[in-house]
Amino acid sequence: MIKKVISIYASGFMAGVALIMFPAAGSIFTNPDFHGFTSGQFGSIFTPQIITAILFSLMASRLAERFGMKTILLFGQAALLASMLLLVSTRWLFEIPLAAYILVLVSTAFLGAGFGFSITALNPFAYQLFKGKESSAVTALHFFLGIGTATSPLLMGYFSGINMWWGAPLLTAGVLLILLIFTLLLPLTLNESLQSEAGVKIKFKIPKRLWLYIMAVFFYGAIEATFGSWGSVFLEKEGGLTAARASLGLSLFWGSVALGRVIFAAIALKYSTRLLFLTAPFLLAIIYYFTPLADTEILYLAAMVLGGFAISFLFPQTISVATDEFPEHAAIVSGFMVAALQLGVGFSANLIGILSETYSLTALFQFSTVYALLFGLIIFYLSKTYKKSGA
Repeated sequence: MIKKVISIYASGFMAGVALIMFPAAGSIFTNPDFHGFTSGQFGSIFTPQIITAILFSLMASRLAERFGMKTILLFGQAALLASMLLLVSTRWLFEIPLAAYILVLVSTAFLGAGFGFSITALNPFAYQLFKGKESSAVTALHFFLGIGTATSPLLMGYFSGINMWWGAPLLTAGVLLILLIFTLLLPLTLNESLQSEAGVKIKFKIPKRLWLYIMAVFFYGAIEATFGSWGSVFLEKEGGLTAARASLGLSLFWGSVALGRVIFAAIALKYSTRLLFLTAPFLLAIIYYFTPLADTEILYLAAMVLGGFAISFLFPQTISVATDEFPEHAAIVSGFMVAALQLGVGFSANLIGILSETYSLTALFQFSTVYALLFGLIIFYLSKTYKKSGA
């Protein structure tokens, strides 16, 4: 039992580390002394990740019927391992920028596939770990995932500081290899009910109101990408921070996201969180608008922390509210919203990359205020017109 717990939660942690390795390396990718990518090229590297994450997460349940969910998890870990090794190999291609760029695109494609497979498998495995505490077990998985996202920028900052940036993905690859072997030797299986639910086919029409929830999550993804994908580049280029301090800022953001979700979950056990949920997007809009106006390192880092806390619970809470309103469609709520999240992240990351050739990152960060406002307005409308399905 202990080995299963270690495998599942360590897999969640390492998926988080791998997921943020590329945003954390933003200052490396755009540095003329290394990869030398333009802002547009840096934004585009996330496109293969978004596509494969969506495709493989949708394919996972069908493949699990044939090969078993443990095999899906192993495929996911292997793809994450391949992604990190491919990223390391780009260090020998600095003299051939186009080859380095193509290899990074391939590595992010493996990252998306690995993340899609891993998370799809880990959720049901975590759900059945502790009988009677299923929800808490899944929450714990996503907490470890969040801690992993916060760890990645710290790793990149440390290894960049000793002029060995590739040490971060190499170390990550080493741990993933050990975890892959460890998981391979475990008797991981899903109980029959979860295995059958994993393969359920979608045969019904999605309600119009559920599309509004999906649209809201799309804008959430766009919000997250601004800080999560471009945060370190912004802090270094516009804020004047060193690469190490910029990585620290990104780590503080993801760490605040993870910690904020835990605090919010604790508050939700005793109090209604409706007012907090409705006001947080507008608070986030204010943070976005004023972050580029900071003029000291402390203010920049504080803004990253505040942004992380403000955004932390919006995604899981939106899934929770949507599932509560449409319990009969619970089987697809999570899947479609994860897809919408990935689309939003990809849209924003690419748009900033394209527009940064013409506009400053300061202006683009402030423009992201629009995403927060749109998310807030949609959620406010849904809250005011809420009526639980079948009630």
